[in-house]
Amino acid sequence: MDTKTLLDLWNTRPVRPRSGKTLAGVCTGIARRYRIDATLVKIAFLVAAFFGGAGVLLYVVGLIAFPADNETAPRPVRMRSRPARRGPHGVPWYAIVIGVIAVISISNMGSSAPFWSSGGLLGLVLMLLGWWLLYQRTPVAPAGTSADQLHPADGSAPLVPTASAMTNPLVESPLVANPIEGEAIPAPFETPVDVPAATGTDGVDAPPAWDPLGTARFAWDLPEPAAPPQPPAPKPPKSPLTPIFAGLAVIVAAGGTGGHLVGLEWFTVGRIAALALAVLGVGMLLDAVQRRQANTRATGLVWLAIIAGIIAVVATLSTTGRPTFVNDGIGERSYHPQGVEQLADTYELGIGNTVLDLRDVGPLDRDRTVTIKQGIGEVKVTLPDDVRVKTDCHTVVGDQTCPEGIVNPDAKTPTLTVKANLNMGSMEMKK
Repeated sequence: MDTKTLLDLWNTRPVRPRSGKTLAGVCTGIARRYRIDATLVKIAFLVAAFFGGAGVLLYVVGLIAFPADNETAPRPVRMRSRPARRGPHGVPWYAIVIGVIAVISISNMGSSAPFWSSGGLLGLVLMLLGWWLLYQRTPVAPAGTSADQLHPADGSAPLVPTASAMTNPLVESPLVANPIEGEAIPAPFETPVDVPAATGTDGVDAPPAWDPLGTARFAWDLPEPAAPPQPPAPKPPKSPLTPIFAGLAVIVAAGGTGGHLVGLEWFTVGRIAALALAVLGVGMLLDAVQRRQANTRATGLVWLAIIAGIIAVVATLSTTGRPTFVNDGIGERSYHPQGVEQLADTYELGIGNTVLDLRDVGPLDRDRTVTIKQGIGEVKVTLPDDVRVKTDCHTVVGDQTCPEGIVNPDAKTPTLTVKANLNMGSMEMKK
């Protein structure tokens, strides 16, 4: 993915038809632009609407960003002639922007900033990924379905794709203007014409290049000797980071496997894959800050990182269960019940920090169960000293510290069961 591809994705965005639409024409425009069924697009927006309202927000954005088919063509976004702005060490500008957004989002977890819930972010990412895949499937838009094919504001003819581009969308083809009545369409390619053999001034055929003196006229009908084969162009040197960090990742994975075999329970399959992924990530970071040509990058690390990431996610989900999306606010929640009557059955939070202090709950009249559900962030629970407590902790991605077995087993009270489920972050239960 480069800047040119992103600009083409934006310039060839769908247009909203004024006829044959259900609401505003966003779904119908997407279906016509990328040659898919409009019903599938509507289902995708409907499903995304249940992920924190991502489908509704994206539909409004499409209503604003996609022009109608009876409007003039918007001004296309083009690449500047000067070199693209890069950050320190040649890092692309979009990598810096993505990094800044990630840092801001992570640093604001647990604050009262109006960030989206985990479900909304997931819906947004999936919908944008779907748009990118549709563009990769149909990079050349059919006639009259993209913003760059609308009538320009200066009154000139709109641009339409040529026949060769429609039959083979993977091949880039120039765009030609719609023909005006009375004018012929120029042929896209010139027809080859047979060129007669060169003749001398006296009308006699000139000798070939291999017989400049004309002494072997009987062999002039032989073909010209072929040019000697050119040596193959030297291949650019590959980045040495690929074998180095691939080997380090293998060594780290082998060490973690050995630790698991000798009985170290911390080295699970998911954590071993995560350690290898971290090593590969360091290699890709070093490769990004080096000034090397595009075909000399350490691209092999990317595929290894994808494989390690898939293994880490699958292994983690298989051992901890599927994550549940919690859409119940963002920020910091602190609870300190002063008795059984103030003790709630469920505490939920989307993104942020949850602090639950149970030291003053007091004696229980019966067995109680408290459930804590959180999407992303930190969970801290302080357990009582005079109540029999049973803990049940589940963290999909992250660390957790929970006492095993029964806490305060000698207490002659009903049992308080504390269940905590966290998708990503850290969890701690202590007395």
